[in-house]
Amino acid sequence: MSTTVTKTAGVGGAVSDAVIAVSGLTLRFGGLVCLSEVELTLRRGEILAVIGPNGAGKTSLFNSLTGVYVPQEGSITLNSVDGNTHSLLGRKTHVVNRLGLARTFQNIRLFAALTALENVKIAAETRQKSGPVGIMLGLPHARRNERESDRRAHELMEFVGLGGKINELASSLSYGDQRRLEIARALATDPQVLLLDEPAAGTNPTEKLELADLIKHINRELGISVLLIEHDMRLVMSVADRVTVLNFGKVIASGTPSEVQRNRAVVEAYLGAEMAAEVLDAGPSDTGVAAGAGVAGGADEGKAAGAVGGEEER
Repeated sequence: MSTTVTKTAGVGGAVSDAVIAVSGLTLRFGGLVCLSEVELTLRRGEILAVIGPNGAGKTSLFNSLTGVYVPQEGSITLNSVDGNTHSLLGRKTHVVNRLGLARTFQNIRLFAALTALENVKIAAETRQKSGPVGIMLGLPHARRNERESDRRAHELMEFVGLGGKINELASSLSYGDQRRLEIARALATDPQVLLLDEPAAGTNPTEKLELADLIKHINRELGISVLLIEHDMRLVMSVADRVTVLNFGKVIASGTPSEVQRNRAVVEAYLGAEMAAEVLDAGPSDTGVAAGAGVAGGADEGKAAGAVGGEEER
């Protein structure tokens, strides 16, 4: 049973703009600490990227937010648009989804034998209120819900650019289209917050540009807050309002993309202390390379972004 309390006011009496607040989150598996006292805030209407080297704890954070893992310490709260605050810690995954969080996965998890439209429609039907009896008997409210879920699925297929492929099997779609379909399915659950776990993995440069545009459209046109895990630093820097960096389960930096890409701890986490000193302590003529090695951008952007991103140049 969901616990709800009235949302508290922030400084000066204004209602806090945080849609998700994570405080002191610690997750252990035996002697292995995957997350250590993680602090994170996703503001309503923003795109927040979580980056870090492989094994930094990024997916463990997502799994904790969505009820797959239950951290031993800390809190996770969701501030709903209805003005209530919900604790997400230890909730079942379907409860977390109903409260307003939807996610995609590193490894695509579509219903391969169903059409693209059917994949999205299944998700849309999770918001229906018809019971099995009403559906079997074809009662009027069940038929109305069926029409609504069908309309919603068509609408979202058009939104993600798959309107011409509604009757194709999910397994027959290109990899990039499968990524888009998974996003459409997540959107069909009508979330307040969309969690994207490495959505650009395995896509080509053109698909990555299209994906960046789609993420921004989701955020701006649908008003959905986005929490993004991604190794492609060009994508991160082009869409994120803020960036939080994890390393060995701890937050080592948080700020705007330009602030984070020049943060010494971040550069050291990706490139090592020796290279970080060489890059960040370079003279004015090398500032472009410093920005590139920090996270992305700069004169040596391709090489540096690959080194930091971990996947791009592989």
